[in-house]
Amino acid sequence: MQKIGKLVSGLSSYMSVVAGTTLIFVMLFVVLDVTMRYFGHPITGVYDIVALGGAIVIGFSMPYAAFRRVHVFMEMFQQLQGRIVKQVLGVLTRLMAVGISVLIGWNLIKLGIAFYLKGEASLTIQIAYYPIAFGLGICFFVQVLVFAFQIFQVFSGGDDE
Repeated sequence: MQKIGKLVSGLSSYMSVVAGTTLIFVMLFVVLDVTMRYFGHPITGVYDIVALGGAIVIGFSMPYAAFRRVHVFMEMFQQLQGRIVKQVLGVLTRLMAVGISVLIGWNLIKLGIAFYLKGEASLTIQIAYYPIAFGLGICFFVQVLVFAFQIFQVFSGGDDE
């Protein structure tokens, strides 16, 4: 159980580092573009970089947020319930999240394959879309691992939520 926990924690932490690093580079590109635009030399393709970088930031930070349970949720209803009801609600919501995450991840992998076969890329600087789609698909599958680990924790008595 601890090995699985370390694996899931490590994967989600690594992915959050990728998200944070991407966010820093996106911010640097935007600041540099605004500065260069002031001098009459804007950077071509910053819009593409910001859009694709935003997808990476959001996708790669999701497993970490789920693992650390820092995402937004309504706890007013849960506070009124007993321990067993909280556990049941936690398992049910995570099972639904697993189903949705598997569907989204699978469709992103299929989309990545389609992008690869068609050679889809951004218009201005020709960044290929398929690595982004594959990366986001993997993010959703890692999130499935996070939710599965959390469900396992509930049944092993490791966590109430």
